[in-house]
Amino acid sequence: MFKKLVLFTAILCFSISLYAQYGQGELDWWTNKHNWDGHTEWFHMMTTSAAFLGPNALPVPVLRDGLVESKFSFEMRPEAHISKGDQTYNLFTSFIAPLGKSASFEVFLVPSEYYKMDTITRDERLARHQNAEGYAGGDFWFGTNIQLIRDKRFPDLMMSVYFKTASGTNLSDARYTDTPAYYLLLNAGKTIIFKKNKNIQFRYFGDLGVYIWQTWSEINSQDDAFLYGIGAQLQNLDYLFKLSLTGYHGYLNNGDRPAVLRMQLGTHNRHLNFVAKYQIGLHDYNYQSVGFSLIYQFSIKHEQ
Repeated sequence: MFKKLVLFTAILCFSISLYAQYGQGELDWWTNKHNWDGHTEWFHMMTTSAAFLGPNALPVPVLRDGLVESKFSFEMRPEAHISKGDQTYNLFTSFIAPLGKSASFEVFLVPSEYYKMDTITRDERLARHQNAEGYAGGDFWFGTNIQLIRDKRFPDLMMSVYFKTASGTNLSDARYTDTPAYYLLLNAGKTIIFKKNKNIQFRYFGDLGVYIWQTWSEINSQDDAFLYGIGAQLQNLDYLFKLSLTGYHGYLNNGDRPAVLRMQLGTHNRHLNFVAKYQIGLHDYNYQSVGFSLIYQFSIKHEQ
């Protein structure tokens, strides 16, 4: 019995030693590259901002047109985010449900993304995997839109409140924050109808708000940002073109001030709509993004 116990202890110690040596050897490159002191938690060394994370980690909120959605809507959108040091491909999904005439509820998620970073981007973000390539699951977002004013004489006014769960994966490759976040927006819009052709409408809109998220910094555990956006759209009975400039301005100034220009062209007012989207990163968001949405919309008639 004693010999078996000694043998088991020796094998266990040998296995632990091999594991420790392998684990240490595997991260030697990271330790040397970033002068790790051996004590500080590695994630406290990372920068929790849009410029130092994957393209879906802290996204710039969508600029809406000031009106609450009146139909149920399900969207699927394959996307590509291309930058010099990071190529990311993902599927975006969302579901919107109207809550009466004055509110709606939305959930959206990037269920999976594939990414590949070069060594410069990997080191700038302090990513821990030397290969810096793989798959990650995105954060689950949910929120409510509430119509405050809807009147033809004055601009329509809507309030939005959205929350992010800490469900995203691969913090070690700087893909998602693994922290909660939320944003609050006031969104206004006004429609101009052309007298010569009432089927053509021009609408302009904008928003203001705050965006707040938890960071991994030991000095500033939270980042607060001012949200902004302006945009316009032109539509007829079948097609819609939308252009917007939107972003947020964080107070830490550590890559937390992304601004993007967005364009989209597609169908609307159908059960199944097709929309092409293009986005250019202007500041603290070094990606050009393209996506193609399939949007299925439907209404539920209530019996009188």
